[in-house]
Order: sequence, then C-alpha cells, then structure tokens
Amino acid sequence: MSLVTGGRSGKELDGPKEDPYGFLERLAAELNSRQLLRARMERTTEGAWVRVVNPKTGLFSERVKCYPDPLSGNVPCFWWEWGAKIGQVDDVRGAAAVIARVLDPEPEVSP
Repeated sequence: MSLVTGGRSGKELDGPKEDPYGFLERLAAELNSRQLLRARMERTTEGAWVRVVNPKTGLFSERVKCYPDPLSGNVPCFWWEWGAKIGQVDDVRGAAAVIARVLDPEPEVSP
C-alpha cells in the first residue's frame, strides 16, 4: 500500500488538483514557515510523507501522509502515521496547527 495515496494511483484520486505530492510539499512549507517545527518531504519507492520534528526536544517526530478518506467521499486528507486523520488538504493551515499542537504540547510562553 502506498504511503501517499492509500494504494491508489495519483490519477485515481478525487479532489482538488489530485496531487498528493503537492499537498505534502505545501504542508511542509507551512510547517517550516511557522519556525516552530522542522518538516521535510521524504520519498522512497514505497511512497512519500512529510517528516515533522520538534527541534526543541528531538524526541517528538512523526510522519504525515496524504491519501483519500473513504468515509468522506475520497477527499484527500493528511493522516498521522498511525492512521488518525489530521484534516483535509484544502486546510493546510489548520492541519499545520493540529500537527504543531501535538508535537509541541508545551509551547514557550513569552511574558
């Protein structure tokens, strides 16, 4: 099963622009723009994902994948590696906020 498309080719995906790689690249760019987390696209023959790391600890690290949600009419979504849905690809900022909240549970608070 592809880590990007849930076993379906890019041509079979339904939804905006039908490009899971582009969705993942936009998510990585959004996460990096916040300068709280470090994100990079990783591709192998098995698929692609975004590796997200909390640089404050180095211990909090996750892979985020992109594939359709069969329960929502096959709309492309971002998913945690363990299979929980993060959000739809048309809300990159919202998905980045969820990822930041999970990987940085105790953000620095300025006085």
